[in-house]
Amino acid sequence: MDTIDPKKALRQRMKALLAGMDRSDAAQRSLGATGHFRALPGYATADIVLAFLSMPGEIGTEALVEAALADGKVVAVPRMERSSEDGDYIVFVPLPREYRSWPLDRYGIPEPPVDTPALGPGELGAAKVIVATPGLAFDRRGGRLGRGKGYYDRFLSQAREAAARHGGSLLACGLCYALQLVDEVPTSGGDQRVDMVVTENGRA
Repeated sequence: MDTIDPKKALRQRMKALLAGMDRSDAAQRSLGATGHFRALPGYATADIVLAFLSMPGEIGTEALVEAALADGKVVAVPRMERSSEDGDYIVFVPLPREYRSWPLDRYGIPEPPVDTPALGPGELGAAKVIVATPGLAFDRRGGRLGRGKGYYDRFLSQAREAAARHGGSLLACGLCYALQLVDEVPTSGGDQRVDMVVTENGRA
């Protein structure tokens, strides 16, 4: 008898829920979540905001990105890189004001050019950093279900080590719609928890 992979089943359920959201409702909920994220003490003290430019099926981050830039934060977004040793991984590239002129990826999202310098581990490790962390599902204990590639799990693990080594701080905050909250996210070795979760209803 085949066993059902609980992570795969939850991913399928969440993708269906997100695909069925009304666009106007999703936009309003995204604005609400942005307001609660910016009200966090960890946001007020952060030097760097690690955000993401939303693709279809993710909570909208445009308002958060624009507000963080206006607040004088360094805002950086992920770029995929590859090495023979580490395979695929993400780095974070600071957003210039003219980031909308960047080339678009297959989802129509501005993509950091390959020659744009990324933030280094030492630079991130010495700063006060808050991470707006995407995911398909979260629970109130910080469990997070990503899309299965492990990019954020590896990044958060390394960034936390860098903060401990260089004297900075890193606050990982899951950013999602309230409908993405579940009682318990199935986890396995290597999965990184977030420190808190924020939705349009506030801190979960």
